[in-house]
Amino acid sequence: MNHSLKLTLVTGGIIFFLLGLYYGAYLPLAKSRLYISTIRSAQSIRSVADFKALYDRMFALYSPVGTEEIVKFMSYDVMGIISIKDQPEEIARALVEYIEPYLFTNNVRHLLVGAQMYTTLWQNYGHDSDYEAAVRYYRAAYDIGPKLPPVLFGLLQLYVNHGDMVSANEIGEHIVALWPNAMSPMLTQ
Repeated sequence: MNHSLKLTLVTGGIIFFLLGLYYGAYLPLAKSRLYISTIRSAQSIRSVADFKALYDRMFALYSPVGTEEIVKFMSYDVMGIISIKDQPEEIARALVEYIEPYLFTNNVRHLLVGAQMYTTLWQNYGHDSDYEAAVRYYRAAYDIGPKLPPVLFGLLQLYVNHGDMVSANEIGEHIVALWPNAMSPMLTQ
């Protein structure tokens, strides 16, 4: 092998290693540190604009690894905020609308938290559009994981709470077909 080919291969290997180190280690570390810093600064939030400004910084930093987890954790934070009794609807809705574009549409956990956020909005404020959004999220999660208990039981509970007994029975029958004794504890209560 001639010297120039060896030099090209070594140089290419070093560049590949450095890019892997940058994208696989440095960027995820920087993103996680920024997320921790953001959480620590959260007590200073006094408005939706403050919330957005703080979290926009974190989302602006690109990382090929870590974004899925950060969005999931942040969604749980939003759930906590919108679940507060007497939370003004404008604030709750603004927070859900802020995090929603970051939810991964191919991730069951993200879809479930989307369904839970809209279920909370529907239960707190009574808009049918929130119920319909919750159903869409649960159905999208169902399309990915039609045998996942959190998806099935979440959808069942949503239908029951809405009074849609036809849809609730369909999901209930699907649950019983998968796990014949799954509904027994519910029936004995």
